[in-house]
Amino acid sequence: MLLTGSRCHQISSDFRHRESTRLPFPVNMLSRLLKEHQAKQNERKELQEKRRREAIAAATCLTEALVDHLNVGVAQAYVNQRKLDHEVKTLQVQASQFSKQTAQWISVVEGFNQALKVGYMPSPRRPPPRQIPLSPCKSINQRFLMC
Repeated sequence: MLLTGSRCHQISSDFRHRESTRLPFPVNMLSRLLKEHQAKQNERKELQEKRRREAIAAATCLTEALVDHLNVGVAQAYVNQRKLDHEVKTLQVQASQFSKQTAQWISVVEGFNQALKVGYMPSPRRPPPRQIPLSPCKSINQRFLMC
């Protein structure tokens, strides 16, 4: 039996049809699997994007909290520095006043020493006098009260 061209074509198309039905997965099943795979892949991408946005938000919150904490420390250091500057100025004024007062005391004491030395000349043979003249003491007391 000889096959003609049209009959041959019909047999080969029947053969192909039978072969396609013999596939382990039908074509519609493969397309469904492909669609499911793409849908799962899209879900994973969306989940990954959502997690990425959450991680960025968490990192931003952490950064802001750290900066706020650091700013509080810097502000406290600034306040402390201002207090120290004020105390340094106060101490400088007090030290200056103390220096002036000390200079005045030194001049009073030197005047007192000069008044004591007026009537006394040290000598290895003679002992120091027992009485101190009263007139220089009055002037020293007057100077002392003026301070």
